[in-house]
Amino acid sequence: MNHIMIDGYRASENRLDDIKTVNSVLNEIVQTLNIDSVMPPFLLPYYYAKDGDDDGISAFVLLEGGHITIHTFPRRGCLFVDLLYDGYFDEDKLCSILRRTFHYEPDDEKTLRTERRFYNPSMETKSLHGDFGPHIIARLEDVDVSFEQIFDMLDVLPESTNMIPICRPYVLKTKEYVCGVVLIAQSHIAFHYCVKEKTLFADLFSCSFYKSDYFIDFLRKQFNVADVNEKTLVRGSKHDKQISNRERKIKSLSRWQKRNI
Repeated sequence: MNHIMIDGYRASENRLDDIKTVNSVLNEIVQTLNIDSVMPPFLLPYYYAKDGDDDGISAFVLLEGGHITIHTFPRRGCLFVDLLYDGYFDEDKLCSILRRTFHYEPDDEKTLRTERRFYNPSMETKSLHGDFGPHIIARLEDVDVSFEQIFDMLDVLPESTNMIPICRPYVLKTKEYVCGVVLIAQSHIAFHYCVKEKTLFADLFSCSFYKSDYFIDFLRKQFNVADVNEKTLVRGSKHDKQISNRERKIKSLSRWQKRNI
């Protein structure tokens, strides 16, 4: 169960704000990396944020035991991409596709990689002050999970963790998995249950702070287990710098406009 998380910065605002581009790149990733998708891309423009800089596009594709998610922030020039898949894929090709499509450089990219069945202890963990939003990954073993239960969990978790859902939960039964995802304001919650192994893989990623402790407590109570194998990963560590860069850009443009009035 391979998982790569990619944060890209200084990307093209026009590309990040173009729904056709986001749709095309999702299809290209599936075809080029030869991964098994179980649905076409689902895309949702989000232009209702309290802060206009948080507007953008959220999109996902459910895979056979995983997902691809993309969250773009055109005005901030950044995007957050996840590819979770129960099988091999070429990470270098994935990064190359994203850089070419959204016009950013390798130095403006941060990646995290893990094998979800066996966490990498060297990964950066625990949220740091100023991070854009933490990403919780969790694994529960020897549990029974139904299609309906995944839907119900996705239905109640956004509000319970102080986040805003922007679509209804989307759940599919595949050959070996029951997979579900719900989009929240420029983020997502996802569950993938391997029926044969009786193992549930859970993700909660938000581009803002949320009640992260509640998520793990919720899983403990839901499945009546004492321990949940979980990690909180560091993401968005360049975001503060990206915001300050944007503020300098706005001031520079303002001066230019005044000179040319």
